[in-house]
Amino acid sequence: MPDYQNMTATEAMRHAKDVSGLTAEEIGRAAGISAAVVRRYLQRDEGYSPGLDRIPALCRAMRNTVLIQWQQAQLERQAEDVPPARSRAEVLTAVARVAASLGDVQRRLADSEDGGIDPACARDVRGLVGDVIEDCRVVMAKLAEQASHADITEADPLPSLRPVRKSWWRRLWR
Repeated sequence: MPDYQNMTATEAMRHAKDVSGLTAEEIGRAAGISAAVVRRYLQRDEGYSPGLDRIPALCRAMRNTVLIQWQQAQLERQAEDVPPARSRAEVLTAVARVAASLGDVQRRLADSEDGGIDPACARDVRGLVGDVIEDCRVVMAKLAEQASHADITEADPLPSLRPVRKSWWRRLWR
């Protein structure tokens, strides 16, 4: 899945076009706008993006919801809400919470084996799945800052807490 949270509006538009497999002319014709406007949406560093009233028409024209998914990602829990991970261990701990939350869902469903999934069970499972989703969002938010960098020259890898092992021959010289 693309990293919508770190995409620009232009990158989202370009991705939506690529997913659709349509040309700018075909998108413009289906959306009721000129191909020149669509091409302008696709130009890098232009800062020109479709208005809110154009997005539904563009999504219908391209037969995908990439632009809406991009907007939703912009609204989700941001890095300010969750401090960025400072180590690999923090990420692993957050992922373990996701696994534990998913285990709660599985336990609740296992408990329903005799009686089936009644409305109360369905509500419980929906709530527990919501917890899984929230825990996943925390992991994503912890990694947002690291993921926002283009490559390793812009950010150091998150360190492991494992001590650095010295080679056997260096231990002999002590």
